[in-house]
Amino acid sequence: MKILGLQVTWMTKIGYLAVLFALTWVGPLVPDALAQYPDKPITLITPFGAGGSSDLTARVFTTYLSEYLGQPMLIKLVPGQAGQKGTLEATQAAPDGYTLIFNDNYRDQLHQYTFRNDYYDTLEDLVAVARINYGQIAIIVRSDGPYQTWADLEADARVRPGKVLLSHSGLWAALFVPAQQIMRALNLRFRMVPYRGGGPAKAALMAGDVAFSMAFPATIAADIEADAVRVLATAGPERTIEGVPSFVEIGLPPNAGYIHRIVLAPRGIPEDRLVILRKAFGQLQANEDYQFAMRQLGENTAYLDGAEYEGDRIESSLEFRNFVKAIADQ
Repeated sequence: MKILGLQVTWMTKIGYLAVLFALTWVGPLVPDALAQYPDKPITLITPFGAGGSSDLTARVFTTYLSEYLGQPMLIKLVPGQAGQKGTLEATQAAPDGYTLIFNDNYRDQLHQYTFRNDYYDTLEDLVAVARINYGQIAIIVRSDGPYQTWADLEADARVRPGKVLLSHSGLWAALFVPAQQIMRALNLRFRMVPYRGGGPAKAALMAGDVAFSMAFPATIAADIEADAVRVLATAGPERTIEGVPSFVEIGLPPNAGYIHRIVLAPRGIPEDRLVILRKAFGQLQANEDYQFAMRQLGENTAYLDGAEYEGDRIESSLEFRNFVKAIADQ
């Protein structure tokens, strides 16, 4: 019995040591395993230059989103190569929910048909978290310039084909594509001058380096108020500014000139984290301060949940493919 007792005591001690050893190694892992996502700031890559409409929009929604995530969302500007530099960085990031990208429909759904790219496929490598809103492009000139109406600019472009200078935000981006749509629909030819983003493109207009440009409401509200910029036409089937014709009125298709601003995550993000992100963006829509800030910016809050927008991504991609093919076949 004594021997048996010693055996029991020895086995009991071994058991205690085994449990203590397990707790020593497992204990430090428990907090991480149980940590609520997100437990640190989230990086939002924006592949645009500073000062454009997408940059300004991102600064608004990231200001209020932390209320629903419990962590800040930090903007990281990664401009260059028509958005490809920032998009590449996002697609190569770990799919853990801590790196997102704020992109648009041109870079997300069009560029696969216009730029050689062996490194990523946005439709396969990224998944939509939320469509933040859409924007309707406007054709703009300086108020002290020679063009009072779109008809004035169009007439000059017909008399001087390829001579009227237009600043844009980069190849196949938000200002470039509507310009291509205008030239194709109206049989016009502009001399297109690229800049690194919508902000620099507008600055070129204000400096007198080009005859006209395009912009979204967020970037020109103050200029209109100061009577520094004149709007000649706006995207869509209906007028958005009194006395200014819509794109449809000047002969363009109703979907020309629209940008859709999208937050995306690397595909492979855990489903529960994607749900948390989508829920936070959904909750943001009820925030009155956010709504007011967007109105002050001149932007709408036409939000779509990422799951709903996924179908639109596929449909839009096919439309862009046909658009690029039609241009190439000319």
